[in-house]
Amino acid sequence: MKVITLLTAGHIGGIETLCMDYAVHSRHDNLMLILWGDGHVDELMIERGIRVMNLHASRRNVPETVKKVMQVIRDEKADVLIAQHEAAMSHLCLMRAKKLFPRIHTIAYAQLNAVDMIRADEKRRLWLRKAVLGTSLKKADDVVAISQSVKQSLLDVLDVPEEKISIIYNGTDLAVFPYVTRDHASDVLELIYTGRLIPEKGVQITLKALSEVSDRLRFHFRIAGDGPYADELKRLTDELGVSDVVEFLGSRSDVPELLKMADVFVHMPVWAEGFGISVTEAMSSGCMCICANNGAMPELITDGRDGYLVGREDHAALARRLDAICLMSAEEKEAIALAAHERAKEFSIERFVRDLDDLAERVVVK
Repeated sequence: MKVITLLTAGHIGGIETLCMDYAVHSRHDNLMLILWGDGHVDELMIERGIRVMNLHASRRNVPETVKKVMQVIRDEKADVLIAQHEAAMSHLCLMRAKKLFPRIHTIAYAQLNAVDMIRADEKRRLWLRKAVLGTSLKKADDVVAISQSVKQSLLDVLDVPEEKISIIYNGTDLAVFPYVTRDHASDVLELIYTGRLIPEKGVQITLKALSEVSDRLRFHFRIAGDGPYADELKRLTDELGVSDVVEFLGSRSDVPELLKMADVFVHMPVWAEGFGISVTEAMSSGCMCICANNGAMPELITDGRDGYLVGREDHAALARRLDAICLMSAEEKEAIALAAHERAKEFSIERFVRDLDDLAERVVVK
């Protein structure tokens, strides 16, 4: 079976990493089709033995870009077309493919909450984005939601027929994030965040919490990642007086090693996070995780059993939880860490690939 996955830009990110893992482990013949040429994700895919085609297409010339994608589908004699991004261009291609090639089976992915997919806070052309996405999701043969939270948002915001929606949780290559026993008797609690530095990810909430803990010198917070919000976070770190316990690492390729050195992974998203691959990576490695109680976080973590949930943007509650962890015994910390590792096994890359492969096959024969 030939499967084409549409990706938009060529920058590496969570979706692109997931697609690479899928292509490597899938039992189908996969082609990763990148619409625009910026970035170097195609080079990384080729290094892993993945078939990839970069169209270097125009972002502005919609008809020409759609035409190029249709030609690839025709040449490849594709059975399945998957649109991974919420970009309107991907969904225009999905709809056009269904019209030109009635036998092709289309799968539309929802990697974000529907409100974030349509960028509801950007009023300009909101109606157009909502119309394109809503129509595409309704016309697709199947829609994949990456969590129950995302599924509910599709029902509430875009009126997607429930019978079309399948929940397939994103997967983590657990072998890359093996469990490591920590020195839970240490006087300093090592905290970490890995991911993009944008306001929606909520790193600022953690910084505010560190300014409110009973003794900030008991904590060391590493921030691994980069983004447009980095300078503002550094300014806030100085303003809150916590620069002595906060370390900005920038973009890193050694996240598994960094997680091994951390005790607690803190993720306080302000938006309704669709899944949270960085969370399952941290859980697999044996980090205790503290997350905001919104979006898909409650689907990953059971509060008090394999991690902790606190109120969204509630930096005071986060500070109290951090103080409480410092008072826990080494045995109590280890129990939470072990439970987190076991929970992460439910979000393995193998399960993700199997579920998506099964859906692709079911789509073709139905």
